[in-house]
Amino acid sequence: MSNGNISRRKLLERGIQLPLGGVLLAAAAAQTAAAADKVCVDMANMDGGQKSIRESLNYVEKSKDPKQTCGGCGFFEAKGDGCGNCMIFTGPANAMGHCDSWAAKG
Repeated sequence: MSNGNISRRKLLERGIQLPLGGVLLAAAAAQTAAAADKVCVDMANMDGGQKSIRESLNYVEKSKDPKQTCGGCGFFEAKGDGCGNCMIFTGPANAMGHCDSWAAKG
């Protein structure tokens, strides 16, 4: 059939593939958004020393520069849930976060 007509079978296959692809894309976007909004550090419940060092290094849960996130820092140890531990803070940090001591992984 090279006359440009499409078979009913092909039409049905494509009719199923398009909505399924849309659902998969929406799920991936939701997961990415959830990771970006994850809060790993609750500054209100930290002891004074932990809070002080984070404040002095201007730690934020979400970096303004996507090229300089905790996940790309040599001092960060990932846990796999979007959070990890910072060797400088000796405590939790967000993989999407940033502080003034950021140093690229070597």
